[in-house]
Amino acid sequence: MIKKITMILSISLICFTSTKLDIYADEKYNRSLIKGNPMEISMELNKSVFKKSKEAIVMNEEALVDGISATPLAYAKNAPIIPVKWKSIDKETKNYLKTLGVEKITIIGGLKGVSKTTEVELKELGYKVKRIAGDDRYQTSIKLANEMNKIKKVKSIILINSRVGLENALGIYSYAAQNNTPIIWSADDDFRLSKSYIKKNNIESVFAIGDLEKFTYEVRRNIENVEILKEINKADTNTTIIKDLQKDKFEDMYAINVEFGNRSDSNEYISLGVVAAKQDTPILICNQTLTKPQESFLDKNKINNIKQVGLHIKDYNIINTIMSKSFLSSMTLTLLLIVMVFRAFRNKA
Repeated sequence: MIKKITMILSISLICFTSTKLDIYADEKYNRSLIKGNPMEISMELNKSVFKKSKEAIVMNEEALVDGISATPLAYAKNAPIIPVKWKSIDKETKNYLKTLGVEKITIIGGLKGVSKTTEVELKELGYKVKRIAGDDRYQTSIKLANEMNKIKKVKSIILINSRVGLENALGIYSYAAQNNTPIIWSADDDFRLSKSYIKKNNIESVFAIGDLEKFTYEVRRNIENVEILKEINKADTNTTIIKDLQKDKFEDMYAINVEFGNRSDSNEYISLGVVAAKQDTPILICNQTLTKPQESFLDKNKINNIKQVGLHIKDYNIINTIMSKSFLSSMTLTLLLIVMVFRAFRNKA
């Protein structure tokens, strides 16, 4: 009997979680959707803002971490971030660079991201090319911060623990760009690079993002004038950051679907930070549906227009919440745990 129950539950769970049900209520907000692969989405975003630019930032289409660190530099240079393949540049990208009137290109990342072949090709097309790359994300982010100092004096930085979910960085990179604030990645307990940068450049304030006990302890012990920002949570996401740091009134809002803690499938947002900063439009971090606090935030601030990037994000209601991937995943784990416990007690009896 127990085997039959287990089998039925397992089959039901598989069917339930693998079935895609699109249930739409009458949606409250005016929505637009920018969709496609990361390069297509970036191109559409960039074209909405950058009509002419003498500089451009080029990086691998999968280099989101470096793209986050490059966002404040791109804003300072008034340059779009353009993702490319490892070994080639497609025709549309070449035409866009020409249309923009680009003269200088900064490649972000090493040869494993953007090949020497691509660099040579850009030079042969007549562009002045420079590459910024470190051995890892930590060194690269420091080099990008140093490059920003050449354009405008940097007074503050954002230090992000590399173990936090990418939603934290995506929730703040447009703000960092607007405020000439480099985003520097940090390990739990190694602050040598960031301390050197802070001292060398007389940084006045440091915002640190990360809740891990080791990180918060070490960052307070190693760095002065540091303010620790709470990590984004699933209940209110980044609305607190928007309210506290981006105090202006907004008519529009970008909404992006990020699985909390997931570092993959977010490369479509490489170019969004600098575009949102140029448009002075906040970015709302979501799952498949809005949460109740998010809807309250949108309603309170009278935001009617939502620009969705990558995927459609549904309104908050019970049906949409129950059918969301995160809810189904948690329910699946819960039910499987119940089955396992039941079987254990049954066998023991």
